[in-house]
Amino acid sequence: MPVNFNPNLTFTNQMQENQSVVSQKPEVAAAKPAESDSFKKSGSFKEDISNIAKFFATLSEMTKATVKAIGYGFGTVGAFLAGNWLFNVLPNGFKKGNSLKQAFTHPIKNIGRTGKIIAGLAGVSVAGYQIIKGKLIANQLTANIDHQLKTGHRTV
Repeated sequence: MPVNFNPNLTFTNQMQENQSVVSQKPEVAAAKPAESDSFKKSGSFKEDISNIAKFFATLSEMTKATVKAIGYGFGTVGAFLAGNWLFNVLPNGFKKGNSLKQAFTHPIKNIGRTGKIIAGLAGVSVAGYQIIKGKLIANQLTANIDHQLKTGHRTV
């Protein structure tokens, strides 16, 4: 069976044409100018009011969360240190006799390193919980403001 050469029929040209068709699609999509968030124009008056309301709602809620974090964090540290002193240092003071006076005059000094570290970690974890909780509540408040004023959600 003889094979004749036909210049019109080549597989490489068909592959190149298919690739050029595929490569044209991203060029068409890239021809549209992309809007970036930094170049957005200021929205309507309603959106400006919404942004101000969301700022103050977030500021208020995060301030409350910070105050709670400080208060509850220090309270937790104090409770852990007092518990460690009551259940660890004081019984040892009764057993040794002379160190009972030291347990009352220098309570923090007599608490061991482990007790102080555990108290610090507990305080930091309670404070972190309060901050995270405050952030979630602030996000919920800003979403409610968006829904009430029928504006879009912010991305931050």
